[in-house]
Amino acid sequence: MKILVCLRNHILAEGVKGIIRGNLDGAILSDYYSGSAINDPALVLFDSRDVIDELMQKYPEARFVCFDLGLKSNDLACLLYCHGISGVISTKLDIDMFCKALRTVHEGDIWLEQDHLKILIREGRSLPNKDGIKSMSKQDKQIVRLVAAGMKNKDIADCLFLSLPTVKAHLSRIYKTLNIENRAQLVALAAESGWLPADTHPNPSDQSL
Repeated sequence: MKILVCLRNHILAEGVKGIIRGNLDGAILSDYYSGSAINDPALVLFDSRDVIDELMQKYPEARFVCFDLGLKSNDLACLLYCHGISGVISTKLDIDMFCKALRTVHEGDIWLEQDHLKILIREGRSLPNKDGIKSMSKQDKQIVRLVAAGMKNKDIADCLFLSLPTVKAHLSRIYKTLNIENRAQLVALAAESGWLPADTHPNPSDQSL
């Protein structure tokens, strides 16, 4: 079992590696932040939502386990729903259960504790709908692109030869479809989904609708 430890706290990382070495026979360990990362880990143990996109891009075949050091509920839910990680481990687990969690994920199953399962159910109801981006009409996509470019509703209306009320109606419907509330969330969701073109510089300056 090849495990890549991606924990920002060096002392914690060394402790986790020591536990794994002493309790998981045959485990091959590497450390992301020490420069010794292996190329093909089976498991990646990480502690921050900030690094998940980078890690998934580098290790597309790995299974990802979040070490929960106090992440917000919506961050954990997003990791589970949007990024499809394979498990969340809390600091309250004893050594035996910690090792069992790693084995469970390595064997292809999901590991969630009761508290994390509750978060998954509760927060999942209010997460943005990423799939809605893909099903938008051509005109809706144009509006999102212009919003991301920082254009105000009146400028968008002039650009697309639409009335201002029509643009506002489009945005209201887009927000409802994507389960979001404002322009900033719209731009963030489109960018996170990899939908915006590379030369787009998000600047949702107009906060109305």
